Amino acid sequence: MKKNIVAMIPARSGSQGLPDKNIQMLNGIPLVAHSILPALDCPDIAATYLNSDSQQYLNIGASFGAQTYFRPDTLACHVSTMQAVIADFIEALRTMGEAVDAVLVLYPTYPFRTAKQLSDIIAFYNAAEDCSSVVGFKTPDTHPFLCANLSDNGEIASYVDYDPNRYYRRQDYPACFEFTAWAMIVNADHINDLNAYLIGPGSRGFRVPDDVKVVDIDTIHDFHYAEFLVEKGYVKAYGGQSFAGRPLTVKTG
Repeated sequence: MKKNIVAMIPARSGSQGLPDKNIQMLNGIPLVAHSILPALDCPDIAATYLNSDSQQYLNIGASFGAQTYFRPDTLACHVSTMQAVIADFIEALRTMGEAVDAVLVLYPTYPFRTAKQLSDIIAFYNAAEDCSSVVGFKTPDTHPFLCANLSDNGEIASYVDYDPNRYYRRQDYPACFEFTAWAMIVNADHINDLNAYLIGPGSRGFRVPDDVKVVDIDTIHDFHYAEFLVEKGYVKAYGGQSFAGRPLTVKTG
């Protein structure tokens, strides 16, 4: 039986790093639209919701085809956990009679995803037995072998256990993976078993392919980097035309 998977884009209006970053324009459309559009194009997603405490954000999301959920004020501050936000969302949908087996969480600060990539992580979740959640992992930018602990007076200590007398080539480093919120899936029946990172008993790690450009926009520098990648053609991005070539009209009212 096919699982009813709902995509949720959490877009809080407050931002301490880049004000209103979730609706900044990237490639001609608001940042939230870069998560809404691939979700709508994914055949494995039953419904796509924008979850926000801002009516302006919800209006923008609706103009791109998303359904909307107005987040309670109690979950709109910077210390609110995503676990609590998802639990509230699931309870609200089920109270309204909506069927939801799992929630695919797509942070709007990760603008570069395709419908095919979303189908891949959903297939991974569907294939896992007794899975409470799937969280993303990517090849780290810096391997732990190149990290260290420093004392107050600058003394160096290894961050991980390895032979300090051996020279390690990059290809000799043991495989390790870095957590990323690029995409995550939560089993709706197990949301209360998960911690703030959406990990708990029965969680699985999905390895984001190395050829996927994982960019998380938190500062103006991150945003300019994302613009650079789009302008130089290093990534495919939704914008004036989607991958299907259909024109998009931005409505912000």
